Amino acid sequence: MDATIKQELPPPGGYEKIKYARNPAKSYFRGGRLLAGFILFNGCTTYYYFNHIYPGILHHRTEKTSAHLATLPMLMAEHDRAYLKHCRAMRDEEEKLMANVPGWEVGKWNGQPIYKTLDKDTFVGPQLSEYYCHAPYWDFLKKAHEEQIQV
Repeated sequence: MDATIKQELPPPGGYEKIKYARNPAKSYFRGGRLLAGFILFNGCTTYYYFNHIYPGILHHRTEKTSAHLATLPMLMAEHDRAYLKHCRAMRDEEEKLMANVPGWEVGKWNGQPIYKTLDKDTFVGPQLSEYYCHAPYWDFLKKAHEEQIQV
């Protein structure tokens, strides 16, 4: 067997030149056309929104506001009723708790009325801490946070 060494050499004429030149991407839109398209698109969508979509939104908002205003007096009356009912329950609870204390009168402090300058028929609502005295503490904290009262 004839073992001759054959060395690899470049092809005749040499290798191809390496292409390293920049090949920029083809631009389809330039600045002016892109800006014009943007303005045209936004103009069309704004026209469509304000002539087809917004009237329905406005109608829905008007209906919702009207319903809220129609039910507001009833909701306020129910809130006031629940408030007075709770105040009466607290007064009854005080009467029940202090039934065995001699000389104790509900709504007075040491036999003296709390508000001396007001008429007997004037209602003075309790403070927030008094209103929530028989409720869980977290309910009181939540309400105090809503009204931004320093606890």
